Amino acid sequence: MSGASSWWDGHDRAPLRIGVCVMVALQWLLETTQLAAQSRDLAHYRSGGVLAQTMVRIPGAAWLLLALACVGLVAIARDRRPVQWGVWTLAVLALASAWQTQVFGSPSRNAFFPGAALLGWTLGQAWTSEHGPQPRAVRERFAEWGALACIAAAYVGSCASKLIATLGGWASGTQVRALVVRQQAVADWSWLLELRTAIVESPALGSAAAIATLVVEGGGVLLLFGPRLRTAWALAIIGLHTAILLLCTMPYLEPMLLLGLLAMPWPQLLRRRHGVTPTPDRLPWPARTLSVMLVGVALAWWLAPLGWRG
Repeated sequence: MSGASSWWDGHDRAPLRIGVCVMVALQWLLETTQLAAQSRDLAHYRSGGVLAQTMVRIPGAAWLLLALACVGLVAIARDRRPVQWGVWTLAVLALASAWQTQVFGSPSRNAFFPGAALLGWTLGQAWTSEHGPQPRAVRERFAEWGALACIAAAYVGSCASKLIATLGGWASGTQVRALVVRQQAVADWSWLLELRTAIVESPALGSAAAIATLVVEGGGVLLLFGPRLRTAWALAIIGLHTAILLLCTMPYLEPMLLLGLLAMPWPQLLRRRHGVTPTPDRLPWPARTLSVMLVGVALAWWLAPLGWRG
């Protein structure tokens, strides 16, 4: 776990735990509001899915799912049976996401990153629980690393999908330039409009932007190697999202906030004085948990034609 060293080592990770739960709750408050409205507007959001047809008959079903998820999030934030409540919350939100996918036609990209962070936090806790009860400092160090690992996997997967889907053609910049043309700028600032025009009209600049995107996303694995490198690469990813927001008005605020929470040196910046006693965290590889994770990955890939890959 030397690569999993963190700015939070020797400090209470309660702000991370609570922060992840708050972000998940706020994001799903927005998703639930949209889902409830879309489910009532059958003229525009038609769905032949069995789940959607069933859920729409239950009064307030979307809000009920949010309430059930929030019960789990409160328990996780209080560090009460985090693995069990993590599984509960993820299952409830997976049901809501499947319903939303049938109604809207695609899953929410905005809700993906908070869910991935919660999944990683839960897996990190489960990783340690196989070896018996562990001190909170140990459990949450693995939980923090798990959350970062899931976020890193999302970026590496995004890079890989671009390369595989286009057979390497993404680096030409054609798709980046087309995306800029199709989307609107976040504002009509002259320098921003000139930058958009330059990217659209210059194949070389478009290619440079595409390659930079691949490098930043593919380098997401660097989030797992030490606090300084983690902070540097988190800032690079936040910079990428900021550029996309400015050029294309695509607000991926959730990963930006999560990276700001998990990768910045908050204990040092805030001069936190109330720490926790350092605890050994070297644990053997948990074969059972690792096997379950591998089976889960294989199952998710097998179910991809049913819509999970979307």
